[in-house]
Amino acid sequence: MKNLDRGWVLTCFGTAVGAGILFLPIQAGLSGVWSIVFLTFIIYPITYFSHRGITRIVASCPKETDIIGAIEYDLGYTMGLVISILYFLSIISICVGYATGLTNIINSFLTNQMYCVRLPRSLLTFVVLIIMTLIMLSSEKIMITITSIVTFPLIILLFMLSVYMIPKWNFSAFCQPFVIKNFVKNTLLLLPILIFAMNFSPVCSSLGTFYRKKYNDIDKAIIHSDSIVKWNSLILLFFVMFFVFSLFFSVTPDILINAKNNNVDILTAIALAYNNKILKYVSPVIAFLAIISSYFGHFTGTREGLSGIIIQIISWKHPEIKHKLNLKKIKLFSTLLLFVLLWFLAIYNPSILSIIGALAAPVIALYAYLMPVVLMKHIPRLRKYRSKLAFFIFVIGIFTIVGYYIEKII
Repeated sequence: MKNLDRGWVLTCFGTAVGAGILFLPIQAGLSGVWSIVFLTFIIYPITYFSHRGITRIVASCPKETDIIGAIEYDLGYTMGLVISILYFLSIISICVGYATGLTNIINSFLTNQMYCVRLPRSLLTFVVLIIMTLIMLSSEKIMITITSIVTFPLIILLFMLSVYMIPKWNFSAFCQPFVIKNFVKNTLLLLPILIFAMNFSPVCSSLGTFYRKKYNDIDKAIIHSDSIVKWNSLILLFFVMFFVFSLFFSVTPDILINAKNNNVDILTAIALAYNNKILKYVSPVIAFLAIISSYFGHFTGTREGLSGIIIQIISWKHPEIKHKLNLKKIKLFSTLLLFVLLWFLAIYNPSILSIIGALAAPVIALYAYLMPVVLMKHIPRLRKYRSKLAFFIFVIGIFTIVGYYIEKII
């Protein structure tokens, strides 16, 4: 691949690697080995064809635009607003998990590793979020630099940790009996978390837009964007599942249960459970870097999504006034509103696994799994880009939306 292509793969990879990969081993460990093995075999085509659908919608649009503009081109202004709201919801739910996770990681590290006095959660959350917000408000260049610097070392550290845990592997899980009812329940509960961990849909619109502008040729734009999605999906498959299996085989059920009950990620739980200096001090740092690497990008996407909704509402009946609006003030208002919202929710400390399974993953499924399939079936210009696995992707999207709730009643 060309250097530019590798850069986009790294961007997509960094978008996906965040809170999802840190909480996936917890749910995977509680779900059992058979559910993990089954989902490992199907997650690559699910990830590839769903994300490819988004980039194709954008890259194939006759005019150079993003996903919202492409929807407006085909279905009009109202549907553009609907997709804007859906896109916003898919990212804001992730930001809630990140804000909560950052607070819990830092709180645990200060208390258990640094032996500091426990700070009031409201104060700690405020300090953490205000620092992050000020960085974004002061300089977008600084934010991008931090994200770029963090991403590559993070990949190496997570891989090294996966390798480091190999001597601790225990394969006794394969000796457990296969019970179909438990398998179905556990698979339905694990699927949304895995979909979330493999998700890089927030950057797919930008990816399609970039290649559409670069080549000004729809066929070339689609070939290149498809290639990026394919390579990133393959790398994520290996990286994420190796990490999950390595920790699954090396971590005891008690550690997983404590992690879920304390609402902390797997690395923080490991740091507290093992009397090992490397794990005790390095694991929380890796967890912090993993969330930081995605927080900035997702917060920026959330802010832009909210700003776009505000602009669309203001200019609903008068599109011509868009260029007269004070975009800086709208952007600042969106930032402050999101800060307050995330602060209050992080203080409440909602279950991150519940946020992912009940809210984040279902909205991602609507945006990245159902929407492209429906559009490619009903919009004439998109029909030739429809995948042969479209029905399968649609069904997986439905299971992702309802799986968390069905599991509760089975």
